[in-house]
Amino acid sequence: MKKLLLVISIMLSGCAVVDAYLMTHYDPNEYKLVTDIRAEAQIYKSQCDDFATSKTNAIKLANNTNLFVLYSEHIPHNDQLISASQDLHAIAKGLVDQYSESDKVSTGFCKIKFASIESNADIIQKTIAGRPR
Repeated sequence: MKKLLLVISIMLSGCAVVDAYLMTHYDPNEYKLVTDIRAEAQIYKSQCDDFATSKTNAIKLANNTNLFVLYSEHIPHNDQLISASQDLHAIAKGLVDQYSESDKVSTGFCKIKFASIESNADIIQKTIAGRPR
């Protein structure tokens, strides 16, 4: 019985080692990209009253979220963050599309979109920060 428990514990610890090896490690560049996106969204949210400014801000933020997608997509064992970065970019792209299709985008819609990007970037930040170093 003791030998069986020993074998099981060795197997389980071996799995933990393999999981730790396959887990993506902390990447300061990835963390900086998402921090910049979060900070920009926070600032841009307060500038939604001016159509031209908020349109420019939306385009800039969409470009930055695209950069985040491109950076994250080739990091091995990074499937969760690749998906999260693509979702973040989709939100930013949706705002840009709205500005492209209309001469008037409501201040409320603009603020909700930037707040959503900020909130999602915060969650992604926490995920990256929690990775092993």
